Amino acid sequence: MPASAEPRVEPARVAGDSAPKTRQQWFQDLAQAAWRQGQDALAAGDVALGRRFLERAHRIGPEDATIALSLASLHLRAGALSDAAALLTTMLPRHDVREVWLTLAAARHGLGDASGAATALARALSEHVLPPNDQIDRLAQAIGAASGAAGWCGLGPDGRLAMHRAVPGRLTLFCNGRRLRAADLAAPPIHETAAKVDIAIAGRPLLGSPLRIARMRRAEGLVEAKDGGLSGWVWHPGDPDTDPVLTIAGSSRRNALTVVADDTDMVGSTPFSRPRRFHVSASDLAGLFGRLHVLTRDGRDLPGSPLDPGSDQRATAASARAVGALFPATARQLVPFPSGIVPAAPANARGTPAAARPAPDRPVALVVPVYAGLRLTMDCLDAVFATVPSDSRIIVVDDASPEPELPAALDTLRQSGRIQLLRHTANTGFPCAANTGLRAALALRGRPDIVLLNSDTVVAPGWLTGLRAVVHATPDIGTATPLSNDATILSYPDATRPNAPPETRRLARLARLAAAANPDVAIDIPTAVGFCMYIRRECLRDVGLFREDMFAQGYGEENDFCIRARHLGWRHVGVPGVYVAHRGGASFGAASAPLIGRNLAVLERLHPGYHALIAAFQREDPLAGARRRLDMARWPEGRSKAGAAILVTHESGGGVERVVRARCAALRAQGRRPIVLRPVLAESGDKTYRPGLCAVGEVDGGFPNLRFAIPAELPALARLLRGDRPVLMEVHHLLGHSHDITRLAGMLGIPSEIHIHDYAMYCPRITLVGREGRYCGEPEDGGNCEACVADLGSNIEEDISVAGLRARSAQDLAAARRVVVPSADLATRWRRHFPATEPVVEALEDDADLPPIAQLNHAGPRHVCVVGAIGTEKGYDILLACARDAASRRLPLAFTVVGHTPDDARLMNTGRVFVTGPYRDEHVVELIREQGAHLAWLPSIWPESWCFTLGHSWRAGLGVAAFDIGAPAERIRRTGRGWVLPLGLPPPAINNSLLAITTVAGDERC
Repeated sequence: MPASAEPRVEPARVAGDSAPKTRQQWFQDLAQAAWRQGQDALAAGDVALGRRFLERAHRIGPEDATIALSLASLHLRAGALSDAAALLTTMLPRHDVREVWLTLAAARHGLGDASGAATALARALSEHVLPPNDQIDRLAQAIGAASGAAGWCGLGPDGRLAMHRAVPGRLTLFCNGRRLRAADLAAPPIHETAAKVDIAIAGRPLLGSPLRIARMRRAEGLVEAKDGGLSGWVWHPGDPDTDPVLTIAGSSRRNALTVVADDTDMVGSTPFSRPRRFHVSASDLAGLFGRLHVLTRDGRDLPGSPLDPGSDQRATAASARAVGALFPATARQLVPFPSGIVPAAPANARGTPAAARPAPDRPVALVVPVYAGLRLTMDCLDAVFATVPSDSRIIVVDDASPEPELPAALDTLRQSGRIQLLRHTANTGFPCAANTGLRAALALRGRPDIVLLNSDTVVAPGWLTGLRAVVHATPDIGTATPLSNDATILSYPDATRPNAPPETRRLARLARLAAAANPDVAIDIPTAVGFCMYIRRECLRDVGLFREDMFAQGYGEENDFCIRARHLGWRHVGVPGVYVAHRGGASFGAASAPLIGRNLAVLERLHPGYHALIAAFQREDPLAGARRRLDMARWPEGRSKAGAAILVTHESGGGVERVVRARCAALRAQGRRPIVLRPVLAESGDKTYRPGLCAVGEVDGGFPNLRFAIPAELPALARLLRGDRPVLMEVHHLLGHSHDITRLAGMLGIPSEIHIHDYAMYCPRITLVGREGRYCGEPEDGGNCEACVADLGSNIEEDISVAGLRARSAQDLAAARRVVVPSADLATRWRRHFPATEPVVEALEDDADLPPIAQLNHAGPRHVCVVGAIGTEKGYDILLACARDAASRRLPLAFTVVGHTPDDARLMNTGRVFVTGPYRDEHVVELIREQGAHLAWLPSIWPESWCFTLGHSWRAGLGVAAFDIGAPAERIRRTGRGWVLPLGLPPPAINNSLLAITTVAGDERC
């Protein structure tokens, strides 16, 4: 690991657990611990300490909404209204909850933003039931008065309307578009019948109007079969204090059962959720038959419903009876194998006669299930109309869409003859809607194949003919799926996660590039992906439809279909020569992840080994070559007339990454294309590298499949880059690379420069920190270095001796046009080890353009700031020893680490150190200022080549103390902006020196 990278954090093991925590779990635990410490401090009345801990928690866990809301609320109480409003605004896209809207309304009101406060309050009132107390009254009245509103309204926890007038005039109410009389308000609670209520005084809407009561009634949850009964959870996001009421009914809707979900002993899977468990035993379901519907208060199926809780038991019993029939206890001879256990060889096996094969120009019927999203659906259909042959049939299944505009738009298309429209009277879920369309397609004349297409896809010219040609290339292909930005195992460019969809104007070009890069390519895949699934007619006839009884609203139904098809001899292929954009998958609200988890478990029960099958496919990644060819086809689009420069670097972040990004920006400003070559990290994510694998791209990626095995594919890499007309190759770091990458400059006929950031070219440990945990002194005796590496290991991830490394480095330096170093100190050290080299010094920052240093406060305790990621070589052990010494001697001395360390807890347990948590570079100067420190200290024990944290501290107005080693000491002496301490000073003496500092004297030792 280069010293300019962040320190490696090793997640700890849980006591009694053999498996270590993941890095993500480790940070989550750190964030939660800091949040609890913040809550404890606030409970004890220490607001300042509480805020520090909550800010630390938020920096460690920026995605944790509970921490963010706690911090925003504290900002509000402390009068930091802008901070509160900014934090809350970032939360809203993911957390549309009452508490966030009300807190934001209060913050904006405090800032004098009357319009913004009224907007936030109106959102809280319109879509959420009022809290079960009158705490909102004062805030609502104040915001209403400031904004000049006619009043405000809401729905109380008892289901009654709450209205507060601010102006005189006639009150008018409309429920679902029908005007209400005063007598109507005495009827049963309005929330039982209303979907929307509009309230106005003298024609002016009240804040909160319209009350969207249907949204308040909306339920999120999940139900699954368990032991012949039902189990699950449910809650109302718009009415979180109410216990949900569920109705369980069979197919006939007779003998319905009412269940109140009131078990609150459950932690929600998402922030702010307040789920209630429920369980219905098999005996309680007696009298209910068929697939059961678990209905919420608004009559909708809870995610996971409908389902048959007895299906598993019946299936296992049938299997047991079949085995019993196969091996009866009374039989004396082998009985015939029952039909249905082992099917006959399918008619569509590989040996099908050619005469039975369908023609490649067979017509196609497209089935598009639709539920919501007018714009997405119309974009999808418009693209389909523009790209499919005239004999194609388009079947749209409206699964009871809740948006009035969407059914109306579909009706217009039906009336014009452009689509065949089928409509469900109640929402049934994706598998059922798809089956409705598939049945209709199978009934069409002409015996068409079928494409199942999501309504949030956008197709490009040639997509349908491309899929059809691949399917009919051989008689045993049952389904085909194209590449897409969001298609699980067929995602592109990054196959490990969903990618953003391409812009409309880019889609057609990307599709053309895919067709050119991968013409007629078919790659076997374990399962199709349902966003765009071409199904051969014979396969559908052979396998049957999706299982509506198992997969409820959807997810996993196409995988089950495909595994059944595999058992019958059908193949599934990915078609990387076709690309279809996918603008967002189906969503089931907070139940999305639980529903997916439930359905994946169902898949594994139905098809044991399914997960292993998918995992094996992902490991082998047979689509990697096709994705790479498409990346290579896209690569020329970024070329520049001014040529390019190649930058070789590592993937470990830190100061090297900052320098590389700055160089890329400078090259772009010159009109040149910066091409970045990085090693590829292992999938474990622990900052180790896959040997010899080099990734080609721009500074922020974009081409994740351009990977070349070096040295074998070095000629191919050179061919790719030659078209960019590079003029220079800068080698910033070789960590993780095959050394053969340095041959690239010669193959391209361009000069190379070596930029030095640390000591990896002659110290395999990189940082010159030896076995005693301190600076080694750079001994000339190579034997000591070999022993050090033998004891401590090498950080350059390469099997090479110290002598071999130095000899090879001398050759590299001699071949370079320039050797660039950031400081005179590093230049001196470099000349000592490589006397034939004359480094060029180019500073990484302008130390002359800095604010003045603040005067030290002589009185009171001294507060010292330590900035950065403080690992061993950055002085972690020294800082810990100083903190313990300060505590044991009760010195008036405290430290704040603005950043993080490999073990924050040990430092903070001394009572003399606070650790803020990770920071972003654009925020660090302000964060340093907020600590109110008297000076900064760099406890680094190795000769740093530059040190960006020194510049951060100076820009924050602090003088800096550092040991007399490396570039920091050189820069402090040159500028007079701090103090130089002798290297090796014992911790008590360091503390004494930090307390004794009174003036800035950069040319003197303390």
